Amino acid sequence: MATFFQRLTLITSISILQASPALAHHSWAPYDLMREVRLEGVVTEYKWANPHTYIQLQTTGDNGASEVWEIEASSAVVMRNRGWSPTTLALGDRVTVYANPSISAGKTKALGARLRASNGVEWEMRQANRTAPAVVAPAVGSSSMAGLWRTVTPPEVREHFFFFKPTDWPLSAAGLRAFETFADGDNPGKNCVPYASPFLMIIADAKLITLGKQTITIRTELENVERVIHMDQSSHEGVEPSVQGHSIGHWEDNVLVVDTARFAEHGMGNAQKLRSGPDKHLIERFTLNPDGKSILYSFELTDPDILAKPVSYELSWVYSPDFQMIEMPCDPESAQRYLNIR
Repeated sequence: MATFFQRLTLITSISILQASPALAHHSWAPYDLMREVRLEGVVTEYKWANPHTYIQLQTTGDNGASEVWEIEASSAVVMRNRGWSPTTLALGDRVTVYANPSISAGKTKALGARLRASNGVEWEMRQANRTAPAVVAPAVGSSSMAGLWRTVTPPEVREHFFFFKPTDWPLSAAGLRAFETFADGDNPGKNCVPYASPFLMIIADAKLITLGKQTITIRTELENVERVIHMDQSSHEGVEPSVQGHSIGHWEDNVLVVDTARFAEHGMGNAQKLRSGPDKHLIERFTLNPDGKSILYSFELTDPDILAKPVSYELSWVYSPDFQMIEMPCDPESAQRYLNIR
């Protein structure tokens, strides 16, 4: 049987080989994922933003009239991890885009899949390009959890959180109703409210950990959130609910154990299209690999209003001291553009 750290190494090795996944700020239901359109035209807008990058393309329709297509892509942070940059496109560039169109007839909006530049270079929009910064463990690890780490999200974890289906987790009757009645307007992200943990923790971005005696902080790249873990407290009593809840930590040998409660109710507080309830409770464990090259992050999520049973996962964070973290705040205009897809 594989040992604990053999499993950790296997998780890290397999996950690093995975192409960067598409991370969705909202449901892809408004797009026809079974149909792809080919659009040729000139770039009239390239908005490099969080939570979504947008490209507007001036094209010529089938009837010869001019059309402007709006192409949605992932956040600047995720696009950077696929090899894109703020200068990948310039206004006036002539490109070809392959994308999934809106399900609504007459809407010139689409979800980008890949883009071909005029020089023939093709840029993937949903998986890693050759120029993407690979998640590679350094030759020398860290002696502590302090520092910069990159989250490596296994396919099952990615699918269960970003493309959640009721069969993924044991839902209560209320949880199933919440999923079935979810509407795009229920997504707090439209107002730049970030994901709640553990959803926030499994996103394939960078995390900066700062260790202190009274508090430990974890700053996330994608949502530019700072989680505070209180090492000098023992109770959640009297704490006002918040998006990230109230976290209390303690050390068990070299393992950081974090107990979080007092989560504010959130329209996607557990997973994509799955809200959280007022009694949501999270236990997380952060274990530094003996070679210091990765952290095993594991958690158990309990939410009696939504889940019939607790759910648990584990994944790895790879030590990345030389990686340049993007700390980009949410752009309200970018966050709400998806509401006009249909």
